[in-house]
This record gives sequence, C-alpha cells and structure tokens, in this order.
Amino acid sequence: MHPPTPGGPPPRVLAPYVRIGIQDGTLFLGFGSVQQSVRDRELWRPLVQLADHFREPRTRAEALEFLLGPCRVEVARAEAAMLMLEHGRCLIPASAYDPQDRYSRHALFYELSGVDARRVQRRLARAHVLLLGCGGIGNLVAVTLATAGVGALTLVDADHVELSNLTRQFLFTEADTGLPKSQVLARELRRRNPGCRIRTIVGAPTDSEALRALPEADLLLVSADSPGLTALVNAHCVDSGQAWLNACYVNDVAVWGPLVVPGSTGCWDCRPLTARAPADEPDLAAIIGRVNARYQAPSNGPVNMLASSLAALDVLRHLGGFGVPASLNRRRGVWSHELSIQEQPADRDPRCSTCAEVRPATPLHQGVL
Repeated sequence: MHPPTPGGPPPRVLAPYVRIGIQDGTLFLGFGSVQQSVRDRELWRPLVQLADHFREPRTRAEALEFLLGPCRVEVARAEAAMLMLEHGRCLIPASAYDPQDRYSRHALFYELSGVDARRVQRRLARAHVLLLGCGGIGNLVAVTLATAGVGALTLVDADHVELSNLTRQFLFTEADTGLPKSQVLARELRRRNPGCRIRTIVGAPTDSEALRALPEADLLLVSADSPGLTALVNAHCVDSGQAWLNACYVNDVAVWGPLVVPGSTGCWDCRPLTARAPADEPDLAAIIGRVNARYQAPSNGPVNMLASSLAALDVLRHLGGFGVPASLNRRRGVWSHELSIQEQPADRDPRCSTCAEVRPATPLHQGVL
C-alpha cells in the first residue's frame, strides 16, 4: 500500500462490525442497522474481494485500482461495490478503532451510527449529568454513563440501602445495608472508571429552591418517585435551560421520556402524560388519593433494566450528538409481558403556560456531528 497523498483522502479500513453471509440466494453485507441485501450475483465476488482488501487501510483510489487491475472487475461494478461499502457504513477511518482503548467497542457503535467516534467521546467527556434517584434505575443508568466516559456525574438520593433493594439495585451488596445510596453508588462507579468525576448529595429536593441549589448540569435524569417531582423538575429545567429526561416503570411497563430540551421540544406540561384525580370532583379525588396512598410498585430487575438501558442510550445520543434520541418529543413504554411499545406524543404546545415563551438555550440536537 502506498502512503496517501498529502492533503488527500485518508485511508480507511473495513469496520470490525462488518460480516458477510449468504442465505436463500442473497448475500448480506453487514448485519443489523447496516445490513445490505445483494441478489445480483455479479456483485458478490467484487464485494467480497473489496471487503477483504479493506482489512488493511486503503484509500478509495487504491481500492478501485485493486478491483480494476488484479480482480479485472468492470468499471461500473467496481464503482457499485465501492459505493455499497461507503454508503453502508462499512468503512471507518483507520485510526477510529484501537482495541486497547477503554472505549473501543463504543467507538464502533458510534461509527455504526455514522459519526466520528472520537468527537462523540470528546463530547461525552465534557458532559455533566445529574441523577435524581440512585435506586433500581439510577444504579444502572449511572454505571452505564460512567463506564461510557461521561465526564461528571452528580448523584442525589436521600435513601439508604435496604435488603429489599438488592433484587434490582445491582451495585449494592448486603454489606452496604444502612449506608447512603448515593455514596455507595459513587464508590462503585469510581472502581469502574476512576476518570469519571463524581459528586454525591444525600438528600432529596422537595421544592424549586432546593432544585436551584443543585449543581448545574447538561442533563438531569429523574428516576426518583417522589410525588410532584417531575412537575418541579420540569419547571426548574425550562427556567434554567437544562435538558432533562424521566425514566421509570409503571408496574410491568418500562418507561422513559420525554427528553425535554427547553425551547426546542415539548415539556412535561405541554400534553397530559399521566392519569390524575378529577379536579372537578373533590370527593372522588379524595377517595382516589386514599387508595393511591397505599400503592407499592412491583419493582422487578428486568423491567428496571429495560427502562434504564433505553434511557441511558438516549442520554448518550443527546450528549454525544449521534443518532436521534427515541424519547425526543415522546414518552415511550415497553410492556414487558407482551413486548409491545406504547408511545405518547409530547410535542411542543405553543400555548403551554410553562414553556411557550422559552427560546432554545442551545441548538436542538440533529443527530449529526
């Protein structure tokens, strides 16, 4: 291979996530989101030869020269094969993947999403996420973000570890019983990624003044279940311009969203997203309140994991600037018993009393770096 011409296109290499297989008369180039189905058998050999050639870094010119020369492929088929690799995200910069790097597998995921993995990682390293709630969802979101390279986390929780937490709050052990959740979680996160800056707050905000006293962050994730907290956080974030996301579960339904980006998306108050007691029948509302006061959620590890992982992925998408968050302008729920997805629109209401007058603090993420 000749070195690239100074100032010319840099060499690329076949992405390690690309595989090739043939089934039922079809060649599959790549699988998952980058899968391309090729029925034209005349393209099979050029594609396979080209993929094999790109196991080592090559420029586009070198690759076409290889097909047209030693492989004796016609110009049109050589160009078609080249375009399939390029448009199918099969080729990545030669320097994009270092298997010895801590974030190397995530780098492949970002390249799979069609963006520069190094830029995503730099954005994450500059980001600060504040988590309200360190329980079943907070545990898993926190460890996902910390190990992904998010630069700073603030963990806020007033609770202490209990034995009944251990079925789903997997970073706690029996030896931690009675200790503050935020501090135990911080200890475990530092063990997994010492480069993540972690601050703990043992307490729970109960009013707007307490929310204003919290450190400013790029995004707030709310997994605490205190009554009225989502409305408080929504008003606070709309006022301060901070993005925020709710993650929770409703019995057997894993729920996340909407991702609120003040001034650009809808907010929690734009659309009715939860069922409430009737405002025009106070007697009935009082009875409903008594019934609901005894509610205890049937919290389950796998359902917590569903909500946590999908919410964490949207946080990474938003902060890293790749893909489009699935909860942007919508609240989503995975019904674990039947594996169906429910969606509630949460588009911006121009007449919303909370956010109608707010202008974007930052440009809305468009999924492109």
